[in-house]
Amino acid sequence: MQKYLSHFLEAATPTYGGSGAFAEEITRSLAAGDTCNARAWSFPNHIGTHVDLPHHFFADGGTLSDYSADYWSFHDVFTVVLEDVRPGVVIGSDCLKDARSSTADLLLLKTGFGRLRGERGYWQESPIMLPELADSLRSRFPMVRAFGFDLISVSSLRDRQLGREAHRAFLRPGSEILLIEDMDLSLLQSFTVVESAQVAPLLVKSADAAPCTVIGEVKG
Repeated sequence: MQKYLSHFLEAATPTYGGSGAFAEEITRSLAAGDTCNARAWSFPNHIGTHVDLPHHFFADGGTLSDYSADYWSFHDVFTVVLEDVRPGVVIGSDCLKDARSSTADLLLLKTGFGRLRGERGYWQESPIMLPELADSLRSRFPMVRAFGFDLISVSSLRDRQLGREAHRAFLRPGSEILLIEDMDLSLLQSFTVVESAQVAPLLVKSADAAPCTVIGEVKG
């Protein structure tokens, strides 16, 4: 069964640091006598479920234009469920202590922090993700190409410098692990299996990040 693993964009969509927002304007309306309905949208590119690319932190890093369509098909998904991670908790390589090496090309981490997405604490008190996790993923999952999770960002406002280091550790050109931030992983449980996934970024030329729709093939 296919399920959305992305959040819909709307005015209430949270953003890192509380900056920027999704806004829409009704430009044409059948109710107002126009011949059709139409809307104009504006939003930052790091909003909602979105993918970070190397150019986000590296001047010579790849942009969205550098990735072919087949890159976004993931055929072997590994899921780690932590559940009920508390505000400010540090997440490091120990979260993978029970994970065996595999051929997974996408790793999903459910922290359970998504339960706070409607509250300010979701972006103000998000967990701290350690840079060491990037190399741990590379070691255990040599085929991994992307890492998705239910946090506003790999960076926490509690330690922004550590967050910058974490971004660089994952997005290092040549061995990059793309980041899919602010995913909807609420349906994932320990008995749920995501067998494969398709990621569809909003195609904006040379983007350093873009909102994306993630559709997973889910069993369980």
